[in-house]
Amino acid sequence: MEKNKNNKRIVLDLDLCIGCQSCVAACALGYSEQANVMLGQVGEIAILPLHCRHCEQPACVEACPTEALDKDEHGFVHRSNLICIGCHSCVFACPFGAISMDLMRHVTAKCDLCIDRVLEGKIPRCVATCTSGALSFKEIAEASAEEVWVGGRISSRAIIRRM
Repeated sequence: MEKNKNNKRIVLDLDLCIGCQSCVAACALGYSEQANVMLGQVGEIAILPLHCRHCEQPACVEACPTEALDKDEHGFVHRSNLICIGCHSCVFACPFGAISMDLMRHVTAKCDLCIDRVLEGKIPRCVATCTSGALSFKEIAEASAEEVWVGGRISSRAIIRRM
């Protein structure tokens, strides 16, 4: 992958998502039982995964007082577990609700698009395990207006409520 060429994002087809949460299970398995995927609930209609959008100008990175969040040369926003103090500033700064509070480890869980896999040319764990085919990993330009970006402007609320 060339520098600054990470133009792929996880896209969710709402019509195909069955709410099985296999994406969360795959993420937890890949990250030592800490899922970095949030779940959002759309009223009583659906529960669906919310992934980090790896924004052009990420508010979470700006809000982090310890610089534990950083955007690398590939465009990935990632977190350093060793620097994160669990203050949750990024949780409140994320306009999409895609970052969760993980109080067990006193750090904040955040999707990193499975950087290790993507840099090897593979797809993220959640996409690879999606049983219904609702998740895909596409170039940004390929996504049509009918597709909803996971973690994007979806009418949902996080299952873990913010105080």
